[in-house]
Amino acid sequence: MPLPQRSATTATDVQPFYGYVDTTEDALRLIEAARRGFLPRVTRRLNELERRSMIRSGAVFVFSVEESGIKRWTEGLAWSQSRISGNFLIYREVTDRSSLRASQQSSEVTDMTQGSNPVDGHVMLKPNGLIKKTITVKINGSDHHLISYFTQDDVRSGRLHRPTSRPDLMALKIPMELLQSANFRYPLKLETQYTTVPSYL
Repeated sequence: MPLPQRSATTATDVQPFYGYVDTTEDALRLIEAARRGFLPRVTRRLNELERRSMIRSGAVFVFSVEESGIKRWTEGLAWSQSRISGNFLIYREVTDRSSLRASQQSSEVTDMTQGSNPVDGHVMLKPNGLIKKTITVKINGSDHHLISYFTQDDVRSGRLHRPTSRPDLMALKIPMELLQSANFRYPLKLETQYTTVPSYL
């Protein structure tokens, strides 16, 4: 059955979600809301002006590869190597790309000589820099991505609220096709419900 759709992402009555994506259920609820048109979807790659104004703590973006044509999300910032946290990938903002390249080269050498896993301990993290949290689910053969940005301070201070604070989002039922769309590392019923900022931060 086709989803009931609201108008396109440019509609003025479609309010974006601004806050913190804590759990997989939070992410799936936002993805479903975007699919139905209750939240804006990214339908094309952001231009430079949009990146500068929109990439900030609390920003959340949802897009499908099929609709947007975006196969790799970029915003021009420098990031550490990814780390797994539950069903998400986590990236930390670093000061510049040269330190990132140096860290990657050092990690590759260490990995070859010592057989250890690559680490990003040599990368200089940007003070109060952004954290990027991403998740991907496959729906009807199409990859849907959620990208969220936040800072530790904004989450710990309570300035960023979860989707549970939005009655309109909580009224949406997550369909079974979305719940079964990916082989999550951690099933939703077993996923830890964080009450504070997770330890990976």
